[in-house]
Amino acid sequence: MAPDAANSIRYYLAIAAGNKDDLARIRQWNNLKVGFDEHTIWVRDFDYAQIHSVEVKSIPFKDLFYERDNKLFFLDSRLPERSAPSLLWTAIDRALPVKLPAFNHNYFGIHEKMDIRFVPRETEAETAAMLVTLDVLEHYLQTAPAVRLQKIRWAILDNTKALLLGKPLLPIPGETFWQRKDFLIPTGQDLELFLLADTLQKKINPGRDRWVLWSKDSSYVSILKESLMPLSRSAYRLTRQSLSLPNG
Repeated sequence: MAPDAANSIRYYLAIAAGNKDDLARIRQWNNLKVGFDEHTIWVRDFDYAQIHSVEVKSIPFKDLFYERDNKLFFLDSRLPERSAPSLLWTAIDRALPVKLPAFNHNYFGIHEKMDIRFVPRETEAETAAMLVTLDVLEHYLQTAPAVRLQKIRWAILDNTKALLLGKPLLPIPGETFWQRKDFLIPTGQDLELFLLADTLQKKINPGRDRWVLWSKDSSYVSILKESLMPLSRSAYRLTRQSLSLPNG
């Protein structure tokens, strides 16, 4: 099957109920829905990139389908295999909750820390934020149309850089990030243990009142959401003045 221009093709994955743990590698895709019948777990609403991704290809003992006229066809087949299942569909992160292992503190010790690493992300994610130098931002603001700034919120970090949040982002050079809940993760990267993202968020940002900006070296900075303000030339100028920062 070629990519559908309207993205209207619905893709399915079927796997035996006993192999449920193999779905852990796709649980982070929150667009997916899961349904259960007597012996099979069904997952639907993959997009074209997801159904052909490394994550899906690495799941053993699965069947992949696409739907047309309420019939399911094997991927790359034009012969209907069966009717589309009529099930109660649930968001994948609710249908397949994470079960964390119990740590043996007698072995690891009470000071053991989780090792957070980032790895290349197999699928693309929409950019939601960027980190730019104040000089680059100021140069752009000198001629930027006001309408281009309307959907952007911003805050100054370390008196040298600005965090910009919103869509579409500004056409200026900077470090870009995608959003997983309240985490802002470098574009092209993802948590190696992405199944622990919810647990990490509860530890780092229990009040859900901060953005957690991650670096590729696994360090992070948390920024109060309420500290981000609408971006405009006047807001930029007044903020620099209030911080006694020299103009670029």
